[in-house]
Amino acid sequence: MSLSGTWFFSNQYFMPHRLMLLARMIERETSRDLQCEANISAAEWRALAYICTIGSSSAAQICVAFEVDRAEVSRAVARLIEANLIQRERARDQENRLALTPTTSGEALYRRVQAKRREYFEWILQDLSPTERQAFDDVLGRIAVRVDERRAPRATEREPESRSSDQVSAE
Repeated sequence: MSLSGTWFFSNQYFMPHRLMLLARMIERETSRDLQCEANISAAEWRALAYICTIGSSSAAQICVAFEVDRAEVSRAVARLIEANLIQRERARDQENRLALTPTTSGEALYRRVQAKRREYFEWILQDLSPTERQAFDDVLGRIAVRVDERRAPRATEREPESRSSDQVSAE
């Protein structure tokens, strides 16, 4: 398979487009690998990896961490529970909250797949020196911060606006 023809459009305004194309290419390869190696989807892998890395978590935390919708995470969690890779249990800190934790088989699958994912990422980065890898990571971080600055705050994250003394009430 060859690169999309739009990949070769050049100038700085096509860099975000190329980032999106690259992300899609990696996502498709990841999905195919995960299906072949572990019979799980990329969404299921993200949820399992998050739970195994962070520890006891909620579906809402997974949604926020990967900026995906609840339905995608809900389907992934249901399939992981059905496959006995994670379990739902009462959180120790709050009696009403349900926490997702890995099962023994989920942890074993995570370790096996994580090793394969690392091999893949090492393979795709093999042409970059350690200095170039660090520079690339730094650049991606700066771009992410800039994009984040522009995003509109979500309704749940908005702070109530305080009125200054020179504002006139419309009430």
